[in-house]
Amino acid sequence: MPVFSFKSRRNFAGQTRKQRLQFARGKSESKQFGIWSKNAIIYPVVKENFASIAHSEEVGKMKTQLKDISLNKSNGRIYTPNYIVRIILDEAGYNGEKIIGKHAIDNSCGDGAFLTEIVKRYCEARQGVASAEELKGELETFIHGIEIDSEEHEKCVANVSAVAEGFNIHGVDWDIRCADTLETTDLDGKMDFVLGNPPYVRVHNLADGNFNKIKQYAFSKNGMTDLFIVFYEIGLKMLNKNGVLGYITPSSFFNSIAGSALREHLISNNLIAKIIDLKHFQAFEATTYTTIAILKNNKKNKAITYSEFDEVNLCPVTIADDLCPDDIYIAKNFYFASKENLKRLKRIMFFREDNGFFAVKNGFATLADKFFIGKFDFSEHVIPIVKASTGKHYTCIFPYDKEGRLIPLAELAHDANLQKYYRSNQQNLTMRSLEKASNWHGFGRSQGINDVYKMKYAINTLLRGTGDIKLTICPPGVGVYSGLYIMTSVPEAELREILYSNEFVNYVSMLSKYKSGGYYTFSSKDLKVYLEYKYAERNGVKNGQCRIFADA
Repeated sequence: MPVFSFKSRRNFAGQTRKQRLQFARGKSESKQFGIWSKNAIIYPVVKENFASIAHSEEVGKMKTQLKDISLNKSNGRIYTPNYIVRIILDEAGYNGEKIIGKHAIDNSCGDGAFLTEIVKRYCEARQGVASAEELKGELETFIHGIEIDSEEHEKCVANVSAVAEGFNIHGVDWDIRCADTLETTDLDGKMDFVLGNPPYVRVHNLADGNFNKIKQYAFSKNGMTDLFIVFYEIGLKMLNKNGVLGYITPSSFFNSIAGSALREHLISNNLIAKIIDLKHFQAFEATTYTTIAILKNNKKNKAITYSEFDEVNLCPVTIADDLCPDDIYIAKNFYFASKENLKRLKRIMFFREDNGFFAVKNGFATLADKFFIGKFDFSEHVIPIVKASTGKHYTCIFPYDKEGRLIPLAELAHDANLQKYYRSNQQNLTMRSLEKASNWHGFGRSQGINDVYKMKYAINTLLRGTGDIKLTICPPGVGVYSGLYIMTSVPEAELREILYSNEFVNYVSMLSKYKSGGYYTFSSKDLKVYLEYKYAERNGVKNGQCRIFADA
């Protein structure tokens, strides 16, 4: 692998993405502390301090660089860019003289991205005050780490030692253990700060031994849990009565089934101090939607500060500093926005309708779109179909009668070309995971079949703004796939006014269902409750007094 020499910020930023990524995967150095990391990178900058670059006029160019240096670790661990490390430590209050004599741990420390910054800050806080021998003893006493991988552990010890040596502290006997955090309990209740980036890995990807270990934890009882959720439980157990936890993890725990026990614990114990949602910003090379959570024991009030990440200046921007648990905990999920927007979201989500004015359903699920949908010239058993995600029209083989019953294959065989087409694809069609009531020549799922001969509107489920909304009229006899459809007697003009609005886009964005490319998505249930609420609001229908629409 070639080694690239970067002599200046401009030279580094000018490299291709591929070159920067290759460099990040090689050996790198920080001239300030002599930190090195083979197969991973901590500071890929020569002769210049990283912080000064990250906040320089070239911060826009650095964004891509910062993404490139975030490399996947084994066992679900991910290396953390230094600007993220600094934000977490700052927001957790790990800075200045107040950290003296305080215990801090990274319980999945890798090669030391967090611990190097922790050691640096502790040394700076004691520099010129404590003797070298005193500082050495304090580093041995108050700085802690756990890493299960022996190679990463060795690198971590070398890296933190290099930082200490930069302050003329040598021979530190670090309390950085090569151990399994899942089996470590002797540090429980002792830490002032638990800081880090815990491993992200779904339980079904774990070895059997680890699967059994994590299923013993209270936060892992629901759904298909992730290791990072267990590390929240471990980290909170490590805190002392006034301790602070600062993690960057996937934001999926806001609304996942797997995160339900964690959410309930955080709310019932008033632990949330700050949330910084990175939203679509990718701090890591792999697509992961992340958030920074600052949790505190013994909070004196219920205030929660919510911030969003400014990807231009690489810093959090406060959206609300006056939230409380009741604001963010809606229908047992977490939602974050301004206080006023959360109030409106709560009104929408708790709006109750009896049947209502709208039905919102999923389109066809053939499980073989390449077979059923295209440009066909068969004489019968075909219908026009709209692809909701694009609004484009195609033709669909539709082996059902007007009551939605599957037509026997023998009847379909009246068209010799259609029979030949079926027979040539029979093997692939039979390999699908079909509903019990289905047959190999029908669709994989029954959804949408019974509504083909009803008036409806197809709608896509990915949007960034109002310009992305595609509402397509589908007269009776037209099918829908790759998205949702709406059935209603509400006039089309009014339906378009409700949907083609910034208010609808804001509602969807608050659901925090992120998709790549800056898009948000929503479910049929999300759309229905919004439509019912907005129609009632516009027409003075009281909560709980809706009527069913015609022909549903």
